[in-house]
Amino acid sequence: MVDEERLFLMTRMASFEENEGKKAIPVCEFFRSDYVGLHMLLSAVFITVAYAMVTAVYIFCGMESFLSDFYKTDFVSYGKELLQKYVIVLGIYLVISFLVYSYRYTKAKKSTRVYQKALKRLSIMYDKKSK
Repeated sequence: MVDEERLFLMTRMASFEENEGKKAIPVCEFFRSDYVGLHMLLSAVFITVAYAMVTAVYIFCGMESFLSDFYKTDFVSYGKELLQKYVIVLGIYLVISFLVYSYRYTKAKKSTRVYQKALKRLSIMYDKKSK
């Protein structure tokens, strides 16, 4: 005999695993600080590469003026200016990354709590049936 309540619960859990759970369950395998920290580190690497590429394109596009003023340029102040801009961009991007990944972790944790409660309820149903 099929228990309709158990079948409904299992169907709902399978639907969660197939859709939302594909992203939420792996996220919850981490501690919050590890998940957010890892993604902030990856964001820092990506923004560093992107900033270097944008700076290189900027220099290459203005290569004629760069070469004509090459001997007049104060490279120390130019480097400091680039570094200041990099630190500002990196700081803004890391704050945004922190907020986004904290929100994603919280959302995933909340959705998997419902899934965990359903698992416990299903386990209780099976224990009652076996007795």
